[in-house]
Amino acid sequence: MSEESSPDHAPNPSRSGLPPEAGPQQHARLTSVLSAHHLLVSLGLYTAMPVLALVLGRKASGAAGPGLFCYTASAGLGALLVSRWLSRRRYLPTMIAGTSLASAGFGLLPYADDSIGPLVLLLTAGFGMSLHAMSSRVLVAESVADGIGRQRFYSVLMVAINVAATIGPFVAMAAYRGGDTRPLFAVVAGCYLLAGASLTLGVRPGLRMPAAETRWPVGRATIRAALCEPTARATVLATLVGTFLYAQLSSAIVLLMADEIASAPMRAALLAAPAVGIVLLQTPATAVMTRLMGRGVPTFVFICVACLGFGGAMLVLGSGLPAAAAVVTAIALFTLAEPFFHSPVSTAFAGLPVGSRLEVFNLRQVCWTTGEALGALCGGALFLLLHRNGQGHLYWLALGSCATVTVPPLLLAVVALPGRPVAE
Repeated sequence: MSEESSPDHAPNPSRSGLPPEAGPQQHARLTSVLSAHHLLVSLGLYTAMPVLALVLGRKASGAAGPGLFCYTASAGLGALLVSRWLSRRRYLPTMIAGTSLASAGFGLLPYADDSIGPLVLLLTAGFGMSLHAMSSRVLVAESVADGIGRQRFYSVLMVAINVAATIGPFVAMAAYRGGDTRPLFAVVAGCYLLAGASLTLGVRPGLRMPAAETRWPVGRATIRAALCEPTARATVLATLVGTFLYAQLSSAIVLLMADEIASAPMRAALLAAPAVGIVLLQTPATAVMTRLMGRGVPTFVFICVACLGFGGAMLVLGSGLPAAAAVVTAIALFTLAEPFFHSPVSTAFAGLPVGSRLEVFNLRQVCWTTGEALGALCGGALFLLLHRNGQGHLYWLALGSCATVTVPPLLLAVVALPGRPVAE
């Protein structure tokens, strides 16, 4: 059943971010406000993250790992714990509460000197980020009626996020001097507060999230549908594969560069390249995707293309090329593939004919966080073990081979479905 014919996904003025007579100007205003909002939120995040592990390590020996885990897990899954409470809540106060919690968690971090305080604050900041992320994705899905429109909207947000990811590390270097973290985290906290305030310019106070159909974040009926409905099952599996592979960029590839590339500016430039690539390539990539979607190409195809690009990067790293050349080529493949992954995943989940949109985005978050967390764990532990024993290439070849073996069958199975749209 297509999205337009499903009663759960039919446009509903009471749930939509825009009234039924909303015109291009109102859509443009919401796009501008949410873009500015995500720019500020991401500027706060990407100002904190480049130095967060260092800050935590200086507070207590061995605190970096647990602290980063607490933040990542909370940011990925925190909103699921209050999914029932989110049902029918108003977007504006919920999103402002999320950015306020993130501001408090990061802003108070310099003043927590014991071993437990930083973990609690990072859990708080992550929970706030999770509330913000879930609410904003559902708001876009409810505000835009068609898949092409959502794809354009999510792509604009990805550009804003990656502009912040490009400049955030430089803000961190300017604000973090002499070991005093208070100016740095004051900037971070201020970004989150400004992000919350920006929402009042474009999100109407009375707009509410859709009603949840179950007291669980993802109900049994939605899980059953996701496992049985071919499009939903393939989308879940491809998202798990893609996020697992993408997590190597911030784990195993970072460790490889630390050992094989001596130049710190070169390492920094390589790590910044994917964010710069999103800024430069997301708009033309979106134009290509929307044109193809208009011709009937399902969103799922782009996710698979991105996964194969990530897998190709793994094969290059395991190919035996000199390390510097392999890393540069792999980063280039990541940079080219990423515009076809992040926003299409949100678009694909938004159009799945299973459950309510709130449940669907909860399911997306579970899939994304599971793949990313497992990928980071393997990249930070298994790869390091193999690399130190001179067998790191086996890790890359295994990941690349798994991608090339699992993704094409998923793609063929969905494309071969007669008359079934994937995620319009």
